[in-house]
Amino acid sequence: MSLNNKQVNKKNLLHKKSMDPVIKDITVLLIEEQPNVSSMLKNALMDFGYHITKHISFDDNIIEQIDLCNPSILILATDLPSEEILKELAEINQLLPLPIVIFAENDSPNVIKNAIKSGVSAYVVNEILPQRLKSIISVANERFKAVQSLRNELKQAKTQLEGRKYIERAKGLIMQQKNISENEAYSKLRKMAMDQGCSLAMVAKNIIDVCQLLSTSKA
Repeated sequence: MSLNNKQVNKKNLLHKKSMDPVIKDITVLLIEEQPNVSSMLKNALMDFGYHITKHISFDDNIIEQIDLCNPSILILATDLPSEEILKELAEINQLLPLPIVIFAENDSPNVIKNAIKSGVSAYVVNEILPQRLKSIISVANERFKAVQSLRNELKQAKTQLEGRKYIERAKGLIMQQKNISENEAYSKLRKMAMDQGCSLAMVAKNIIDVCQLLSTSKA
């Protein structure tokens, strides 16, 4: 195959990749040491059809830029992510969670472990291979979704547990004040929840709060 044909095939391949609707929907906030200098990573992302919303340095306020740009994914390229950067990524993971990919030169196990703890979805060491970009970003997205799903499940389980505790406590207060059985107290709670269009847990918490307020005012 001639050199010209190879170049044409390469262009056609990049064109097909850039037409991928999944890629076109992904917006990237790119962070590098020298954002004003054209980099291989930036060029590769653009060749594949990813939309770079902004290209910033590590001196910029990352959280502020995420809030302004609302990117689909955060990509960082650095020799070694500093402790300050990892702390900022951990804060991002709590306030504005999104998939995070780090391309780095350092393969220290401690650095990688701390990066994952900070919410990094993928930590890639050594040379950036353009042909691997799509799979790296896809894996990072899926890993982020899995972690978020698990986090939501844990949060929901915690909320349900707290709700049951509120209901049990509210039932006890109603039984004590009204001198009625547990079933009757539960029926009253259900009726109040239906009348107010609220959940049992919310009605129970309101009852507890009112009882605590009355108890405090009497003291």
